[in-house]
Amino acid sequence: MIQKKQRISFVVVDNAVNVIIVSLHGKGIQYLMKSNPQLEKNLKKLHSEGELVPRTENNLYLKISYCGTGKLISNKWNVKIYTSGSVVCNDMLLLKHISEGSLKPAPNLPLYQIDDAGVGFPICGVMVGVTDGVDVWTDVVDVSFFQTPRFEKGHYLNEYAKKGASLLGKLGVDPKKHRIEICTGYINTRLKDMLREKGFDVRVNEIKGLLQDRLEQFFREYVRREAGADLGYDPKQIEKLNLGLAYYRVVRWAKQNAPHLLKTGWGSLKNEIKR
Repeated sequence: MIQKKQRISFVVVDNAVNVIIVSLHGKGIQYLMKSNPQLEKNLKKLHSEGELVPRTENNLYLKISYCGTGKLISNKWNVKIYTSGSVVCNDMLLLKHISEGSLKPAPNLPLYQIDDAGVGFPICGVMVGVTDGVDVWTDVVDVSFFQTPRFEKGHYLNEYAKKGASLLGKLGVDPKKHRIEICTGYINTRLKDMLREKGFDVRVNEIKGLLQDRLEQFFREYVRREAGADLGYDPKQIEKLNLGLAYYRVVRWAKQNAPHLLKTGWGSLKNEIKR
């Protein structure tokens, strides 16, 4: 059951695992499957053990809703079971482990974290960053991947995944010797899947601290180099009311001075540029 306010961008049916993969506009990737008694039993068990916390939502069709507590399961992970039996979650592999009773703690291996910067910024490309907790390494997906026609075709997801995997490869990160935490953002989904296919233990988590702070700093410096002006801002440090003002200040500047830097693949910017 998908609420009417959520617009579906695309639907793919994966018959191999009996899962429907849906992109909910503005919500990133969600995964749909049918519930079963064992899954619901295991979810309730994890709740009783303090690994999941129930979420209250005003939806008559919602039967169960949980998110992680940040211990064994990230507080960014969530699952919803509707009265129709449909299950929606944002990480199918973790849900599969819960359903099978095979969920395990992350292995005791050195950790690398991955995050992104610039996805919501109206100009320039998007930066991917990797850290071992001491140093930070970055690469950039060019702005052309966020412009027509590349953006509409989703090429930026593959490019971002290639850039992230390349950084890890250059650093010698090995699935037998290291584990990975990756940000929840939609742009990370293909990279997450690619790394899991390579054998890495990848956990979706909220990335804070060194990587988040340094990445915002590096992204702002990158924008300054590309635009020749100090236009970057950290959305976490701006009040919600002022965030829109900062965003459109950058858009207006770019329309006049550097239209080639605008992420024109975005529907909102297409309309803005026509004005």
